[in-house]
Amino acid sequence: MKLLTKTTLYFVTITLFVFFLGGIGLYIIMQNLVEKEVNNELYDRIHFVLNEVYHANTLKNVNFIASEPIEIEKVKKPLQPPTFQMQDTVLFNTVQHFYSPYRRLSTVVKSKDGNYYRIRIYKSLIASNTLIEKVALVTTLMLLLFLLLAYFLNRYIFGKIWADFFDTLHKIQEFSLSNPQKEAFSSSELIEFDELNQVLNKMIDKIINDYEGIKEFTGNLSHEVQTPLAIIKNKTDLLFQESLNEEQFKLTGSIYSATNRLSEIVRSLGLIARIDKNQFTDLASIDMESIINEQLENFQSLIESKKIKMTVNFEKGYALIMDKNLAEILINNLIKNAVRHNVEGGFINITVTGKSLLISNSGENPGVPTDELFEQFSRASKDGFMGIGLAIVRKITEHYGMKISYEYEDFKHEFVIIFP
Repeated sequence: MKLLTKTTLYFVTITLFVFFLGGIGLYIIMQNLVEKEVNNELYDRIHFVLNEVYHANTLKNVNFIASEPIEIEKVKKPLQPPTFQMQDTVLFNTVQHFYSPYRRLSTVVKSKDGNYYRIRIYKSLIASNTLIEKVALVTTLMLLLFLLLAYFLNRYIFGKIWADFFDTLHKIQEFSLSNPQKEAFSSSELIEFDELNQVLNKMIDKIINDYEGIKEFTGNLSHEVQTPLAIIKNKTDLLFQESLNEEQFKLTGSIYSATNRLSEIVRSLGLIARIDKNQFTDLASIDMESIINEQLENFQSLIESKKIKMTVNFEKGYALIMDKNLAEILINNLIKNAVRHNVEGGFINITVTGKSLLISNSGENPGVPTDELFEQFSRASKDGFMGIGLAIVRKITEHYGMKISYEYEDFKHEFVIIFP
């Protein structure tokens, strides 16, 4: 969730809660005020009627106050002392043919001639209810207008205040170690953002320096280690020519295999360092079909020994521009991975289209997250194979702006490279 969305959500939630409570409070207050006003008017009118009936012993002036319905009827002497009774009711409007809400005040009064009269005075609540409805409508419209104004104002203020932050975030997103360049974070009027930019400047400087140091160390290491490794291999070859018993022969073979493995890793590290330093600049139009066929011939004996079924499809008309040596390394590592991690009697499918290369093979689940398969020295199989080959594949694809993806489903590994 974006920061603006989250702050707006909090703001709207709190505002609606406050307005909801305020609306309830306003409704209660207005209801009480209207009710009090209606009651006062009813009491004034009924006291006037009582005065006319008691003192004048006549109802001739009742019409003076009869703008609202009024009922006066002669009754027997009540058993209890008369009291005022207030209640809400409805009356049928014979003109408009609907029931209208009224408040009624009733009591019993004794005239001078000793007769008793029940007086009922009504007050229409339509006007008061309409007033409350209009106030509620105006309040709701004001709330909506306030929320709309606050939303756009919040976006405007948010954009102004956080502009420096988003500029910094954009520069961080653009930063890449494949092309490390120092980013000049601009100064900000806000102290917090300015301190953030200063810290990021120092951090990126340190990252670039450390990365360059690691690349130089890796390149030097891969170069320097080759000589002692070559000596070990030569000495091991000499040992094979001596008279060795079975145990000594196994130990010597283990040394030779480990040396070859270490030599391969060192060469791979050196290759990654050279790619990072952009030392492969000989661009040419690559014939992907010939490279794939050549690499398949190199693995033909291993493919036949595992009884792997090969299917290769090519689509003409697309020329890939890249360094030929890197193209061969790319295809070699992918095919080697497909053969090595295959099963007895499995399959390998290779499809080259105008925009992509797809290599799929049968095999067991690697048992590691997809992203880790492309990391250097990740264990991608039960036999402890160190996945530096796929790290080289990803490094080459990134170097030329290609996109690589991997999926495993239904006992099938699938690598897809999208050409730029």
